[in-house]
Amino acid sequence: DGIVAADECDLLFKLNSSCDIQDPGWPPFFVEAVTDYIVFQERPQGYLTADNAHWLIDRIAKPGKSLSKTEFELIVNVLDKARWAPVSLARFALEQVKAGIVTGSGPTRQGKPGDIGRITDFEVDVLRRILYAFAGDGHVAITREEADVLFDIDEAVASAAPNPGWTDLFVKAVANVIMASSGYAVP
Repeated sequence: DGIVAADECDLLFKLNSSCDIQDPGWPPFFVEAVTDYIVFQERPQGYLTADNAHWLIDRIAKPGKSLSKTEFELIVNVLDKARWAPVSLARFALEQVKAGIVTGSGPTRQGKPGDIGRITDFEVDVLRRILYAFAGDGHVAITREEADVLFDIDEAVASAAPNPGWTDLFVKAVANVIMASSGYAVP
């Protein structure tokens, strides 16, 4: 019927976690179907409540297991599509990026472990998507919680060769936090 019901969404999560070999068309389908359910069918439509964000995190965050690339893309897509989401979801996504940088593995390393303490261009791009995901309706400030994770990331990459994209993003994000906390409109 073109509408994802709650029980169907639960089934999609079960299929995603139980099938190790997936058709290339599955990840985009899964991401769009679950995003449609949680952002556009659950109330309030277009917004994510703290309860809905908690529900989503509970479905994908398993103790001792890192998120898959598809699960991570789901979180980022939900942040992109929602008009508003709680900081807890953005922080959760930022923590996944940080984990990839600190450990060299995780959903942002796309199955290709990288150097510990280095940030990739892909990670810079996804950090930008997370931080500015729902800024389209006006001036949205980066929160203190988000800035804390960015400072952790900056500390983790301090001894590596600088990534110009990261330096640019970090400086702008810190300026955003300072301006907002000083009462100025965020550009």
